[in-house]
Amino acid sequence: MPRRLTRSATAAAPAPRLCRVLGHELDNRLIANGGPRCSRCDQRFLFEDGRITHTRHVLGCLLRHHTYLRIGLRAAHNEYACLRCGHPLLLAVDRDTHLNALPFRKRLRYRCGAFGHAVHEITARDGLTEYACGCGHSFLLVEEGLTHVHHPLVCRISGHRVTFVQRRGSYREHRCLDCGHPFLCKD
Repeated sequence: MPRRLTRSATAAAPAPRLCRVLGHELDNRLIANGGPRCSRCDQRFLFEDGRITHTRHVLGCLLRHHTYLRIGLRAAHNEYACLRCGHPLLLAVDRDTHLNALPFRKRLRYRCGAFGHAVHEITARDGLTEYACGCGHSFLLVEEGLTHVHHPLVCRISGHRVTFVQRRGSYREHRCLDCGHPFLCKD
């Protein structure tokens, strides 16, 4: 049985209103009965009924590194998910250098975050076009035929407004309504 991480009795969770302003924080290492809970305020979030959830960036992953585990293969790309924040990574099989290093750590490519992602089309699914950058960052967008994708300023500053897309294996997939960035929440 997986270990449940818990908050110490003396560590108080921030008020739920702080999470309403900054967004909830996902931690896939926490096991929650009845669905995902915010690692900061302990409220349930990331619903499958179409509700929009405001999520924040997990600073530990953003500033240090993500720790990825391979979760599947699709459309000639290996798919990985960060064990903590659920950030997906899609790497073309013929260019994937991480096959024998699981789990592995990978920093964000800050150049892509600053100047945008040079993307290629992966597949069409759920009425959206899925794109991936050479850095592994993926997007689910309505627009077709894109070659370059930027994160809007609202996502960079205040996090993402996400909604449910589909269940895939043992993950729930959500995507940002503003930039199309997907997130994987472990069941």
